[in-house]
Amino acid sequence: MKRRFAKIYAIVCALLLVAGFLAVFLFAWKSGVPDVVRALVGLFLGVVFAPILHELGHVAFAYAAQMDCVYVKCFCFKVYIKDGKKRFGFASPFLPDQTQVLPKVGGNMKQRALAYAIGGLAVSLFFTLILLTAAILVHVLVKPNYLFWGTMPYTAYLLILNVLPLEYPQGKTDMGVYVGIKHGGDVEKNMLSAMEIQGQLFEGKSFSEIEESWYMDVPQLCEDEPMFAVMLDLRYRYYLEKQDMENAAVCLNRLAMLEPYLTETEIKKIAAELTYMHALNKDMERLAETSPICREVILEETATAKRILAAYSYAIDKREAVPTFKAQAEKCLAKERIKGLAKFERILLSRIAEE
Repeated sequence: MKRRFAKIYAIVCALLLVAGFLAVFLFAWKSGVPDVVRALVGLFLGVVFAPILHELGHVAFAYAAQMDCVYVKCFCFKVYIKDGKKRFGFASPFLPDQTQVLPKVGGNMKQRALAYAIGGLAVSLFFTLILLTAAILVHVLVKPNYLFWGTMPYTAYLLILNVLPLEYPQGKTDMGVYVGIKHGGDVEKNMLSAMEIQGQLFEGKSFSEIEESWYMDVPQLCEDEPMFAVMLDLRYRYYLEKQDMENAAVCLNRLAMLEPYLTETEIKKIAAELTYMHALNKDMERLAETSPICREVILEETATAKRILAAYSYAIDKREAVPTFKAQAEKCLAKERIKGLAKFERILLSRIAEE
């Protein structure tokens, strides 16, 4: 029922967007060709700047809440991290806009997550009110400015699309996430635990040094919920560092069974960890099955890739290559921004014999 309402609401919002711009266009047409041009330019500016300001709202509130933005996509632009540095690039404008953050410290995660979740809406609302006020004042005191009015429909559309706590096919609205955190939804409880773990990792704790309750004391989720895979992956790393290989294998195998709900990149990363585990066990048959799947991942210049290659080299008796891969991993770890993750990788590397 909720998803049906969300679909109907999204259709109504889209119709209002079209109706709003048609109204602006018709009034501009009566005023003359120059105002039609201004209305079209306004529409373009709204489509470009409304999502940018929305995501910048998330970014600003995230930084205020001691979180680091690792990925931001708005309109056709993106900011991402590569080789430990933030980089600017272009993205498809048809992909969903999003901001991904990592907490830089643990503690008080609920209030910090609430601030981050509402940041985009807060800035969108502020921008919409400023734009509407300017359009009305200029309209009354001077004459209609169709650059302002042309910008309004899409700006207002983006706001009203996210203002209700709904879930669309691409995920929950900002208000939906906010309400879920506020009222302790099962997904949001898992999300807060994952964020707490990430915050403590950023501070310098490795996975096994973080209290076990953050991994285990969370509600059970459905397998098709993305947070289910996130928590399984964190538990796998917790058990792996503690050398509880049985439970680590259970988590990793369960992750592999989630293939229908995972992206191609996620599947390759899981295959890479399976390759690592098979190498530790010298299970040559399964090693031959998983290693081709993750070839792209293990050839990357990352500490994880070098760790897997070191274990693989040891398993196939090419032990002279192990020190080389370890040295390459150390170079990658020198660029790692998350201190706890670097500590975790060094622990695993230290367990791979060189002789």
